[in-house]
Amino acid sequence: MFDRNPCAESVATHFGQTTRLAGPILMGHLSNFAMTTTTLLLFGWLGSASLAAAGLAIRVAVSTNILAGILLVAGVAASGANGGRDAKRVSGFYWNGLYLALALSVLSFAWMTVAPGLLAVLGQPPEVVAEAERILHVLRWGEPANLLRLGLMRTMLPALGMTWILYALTPLSLVLYVVAGFGLVFGFSGLPPMGAIGIPVALVGVTWLTALVMLAAVHCGRSRSLIPFTRIRLSLLRELIRTGLPIGTLQGVDGIFFLIATVVVGQFGAAALAAHQIALNFGTIAYSLAVSFGDAAALRISYRRGALAFQDARVAGFVGVTMGTVSMAAAALVVLAFPNVFIGLFIDINDPGNAATLAASQSLVLFASLFIFADGVYGTGMGVLRGLGDNRYAMLVVIIAYWGIGLPVGAAYHLLVGFGIEEVWLGLATLQGFIGLVLIQRYAKVTRQDPI
Repeated sequence: MFDRNPCAESVATHFGQTTRLAGPILMGHLSNFAMTTTTLLLFGWLGSASLAAAGLAIRVAVSTNILAGILLVAGVAASGANGGRDAKRVSGFYWNGLYLALALSVLSFAWMTVAPGLLAVLGQPPEVVAEAERILHVLRWGEPANLLRLGLMRTMLPALGMTWILYALTPLSLVLYVVAGFGLVFGFSGLPPMGAIGIPVALVGVTWLTALVMLAAVHCGRSRSLIPFTRIRLSLLRELIRTGLPIGTLQGVDGIFFLIATVVVGQFGAAALAAHQIALNFGTIAYSLAVSFGDAAALRISYRRGALAFQDARVAGFVGVTMGTVSMAAAALVVLAFPNVFIGLFIDINDPGNAATLAASQSLVLFASLFIFADGVYGTGMGVLRGLGDNRYAMLVVIIAYWGIGLPVGAAYHLLVGFGIEEVWLGLATLQGFIGLVLIQRYAKVTRQDPI
C-alpha cells in the first residue's frame, strides 16, 4: 500500500498512490453517507413529514461523528509508526483505539437518549419531534458498532493494508440495508411489518453486522500478526485523546452549528425543513469525495514524515487537496445541471402534496452547488492538517469561524434585514470555503519549514 522508498517521487506517482488509497477509503465513506442517504430516501417515500423527522434525528445524532473523529487519529498514528518501523506502537494504537471506541460509545448512547427532550424546547414541530425521538431511541443501540466502523476502522484498515474490506462491505451492507429496511417497513420476505420504525431497526442491525465482519477480518486474517494483543496503555490513550480530541471538538462544533442551522430552518415549517435535508444530502454524498482524498493525504503525509521524507509528504498533501477539490467541483456542476433528478430521489416530484417541498428544494440548488464546492476545500484542508497532527489549529479556526463570525453575522443580518432559507445556505457555503482556504494556507506554511 505504501511505498517505503524515502526518495522524492514524481507527481504522477503521488496521484496514482493517492487514487489507490482514496478509493477504498471512499467506499468506507460511501457506506456511511449512503446509509444516511438511504435512510432519508426510505423515510421520504413515506412522506415529507417522515423525511423531516428523520433528517432532524440524523442532525441530533451528531455524537457519532464527533466521537468517531477522535478515533480517526488511531489509524493515522499507526501509519506514522509503520513508516518509522515501530511495530509495537502499531499494535498499541490499534488495541487502545479499540478500547477508546467502546468507552466513547457510552457517551454517544447517553446523548441520543436525552437529546430529543431539547428539540421541543427549541420550537420544532411537535409531531416531527415525536417521530425523531422514536428514531433516536432505536439508533442509539448501534453506537458501539458505529464508532468501530466509522471511527477506528476508517483509517486503521488502510493503515493495516486491508483496504479490500471497505471495497467489499460497502455495496453488500447497502443492499442488505435496503432489503431489510423495506422488509421491516412493509413486512416483505416474512419479516414483521413494523412501519417507519423498521428503518432504524434495519440500520442498527446492518451496522452491527458490518462492524463484526470488520473485526473478524482483522483478527482472523493475515493482519493479526501485526496486532498482537496489547493491554491498555495510558500513555497511548493519552496520545490518542490529545491528538484526537481537537478533531472531535471541531466536528462537534461543526455538527452543532449545522444542527442550529437546521433548527433555524425548522422555524419556516416542515416543507422548508424537508428541503433543507434534501439539499444537505446533495453535499453529504459529494463530501465523501473530499474527505476520502483528505484521509488518503493524511495517511500518506504521516507515513512519509515518519520515514523522514518531508518533501514527498508535502507534495502528497497538495495532491490530495487538488484531487479532492476538483472532484467536488465536478459534483457541484452535476447537481446544478440535474437538480430534479436528485430531488426526485427523495420525494415524488409529481405528487401535488410535495409541491411546497419541491419549490423550496429547487430554490436551494444554486446554493447547495456552491456549498458542495466549498466543502471540497474544507474537507481536504482538514485532511492535510490531520496528517501533520496539527488538529488544534483546525479546531480553533472552526470555532472562530462558526461561533465568532458566522453566528454573530447571521444574527445581525437577521435583525437588520431578515432572511430566509436561501440566505442560510449562502452563509453556510461562505463559511465552509473560508475555513478550507485558511487550513490549506496553514498547511503550506508549516510544510515549507520542514527539512528537505
